[in-house]
Amino acid sequence: MTRTWFITGSAGFIGSNLASSILAGGDSVVGLDNFSTGKRDNVSRVMAQADGRYRFVEGDICDRATVAGLLEGVDAVIHLAAQGSVQKSFADVGHNNRQNIDGFVSVLSATGEKGIPRFIYASSCAVYGDTDQLPIREILCPNPLSPYASSKLMNDLLSRNLEHLYAGTCITGLRFFNIFGPWQDPYGDYAAVIPRWIDRCLSGERPIIFGDGSATRDFCYVGNVCDLVVRIGEGRVGEARGVFNVASGKAISLNDLCGAIIDALQARGVKLCFEAPEYQPWHEGDIIHSLAGIDLAQQELGFEPVVDLHVGIARILAEQYAL
Repeated sequence: MTRTWFITGSAGFIGSNLASSILAGGDSVVGLDNFSTGKRDNVSRVMAQADGRYRFVEGDICDRATVAGLLEGVDAVIHLAAQGSVQKSFADVGHNNRQNIDGFVSVLSATGEKGIPRFIYASSCAVYGDTDQLPIREILCPNPLSPYASSKLMNDLLSRNLEHLYAGTCITGLRFFNIFGPWQDPYGDYAAVIPRWIDRCLSGERPIIFGDGSATRDFCYVGNVCDLVVRIGEGRVGEARGVFNVASGKAISLNDLCGAIIDALQARGVKLCFEAPEYQPWHEGDIIHSLAGIDLAQQELGFEPVVDLHVGIARILAEQYAL
């Protein structure tokens, strides 16, 4: 049985990787993106492998008529589109809420009214705020510290509030931690440290570490996310209702992460012109330690992040940089 998947934010980092993964499995994809952060190059790259099975539309998730019109014949909806910048959420709360709350309701309601069986959306670990209760599990009381985080928590609450209206749709929220992988923008609004450091190293610049490098993060390779989403969308995990942490369940210090990237580059013959990263003062308000508990996703969704950090870095260097 072949399926048709609808992906919002399909020109983004996670969305384009997910579209590629779905197409590689033989299914079809309908993608929607307004290019506020997504890249046209991502669409072109995915389109090149699609063999006519990828339909892309430039548009906005808040345009309910456009969204509803694209859902004909769709078997699963993956909602990834969002305003993803914490800083911009403070600068323009109204825009943040239109995209992340009104846009969310637009896509969810259109999905539910059509009776599409699966609605999977990107929540965020930002809903937890800063906590010393590690590992962070879903039972932790949320403490969002930005309008962005609050809007993501509102998605989780609205899913619970509205699920009785759309009984034919299973709603699954995935609270992403630090997702990384090929084609991640090193200097965009959601600039992750791994692509930024790789980019600086290949440009002959030192990676910049804020603080002393002892801060820890939980990094999860995007391929693990794609595999999980496909399993849920295909109905291979039962009901899957509720919200779930999606991470590796392992922490690494920024110093060790930097070392892993440098080692991987040097193992591939890249000559680096520095001996150590550049340390700069810590950003006030940044979370020092982050580690996810993924027990619930493992038990309820069968989630196993089989691609670890080191293999993930190697895949980035091979796929994106041909190293």
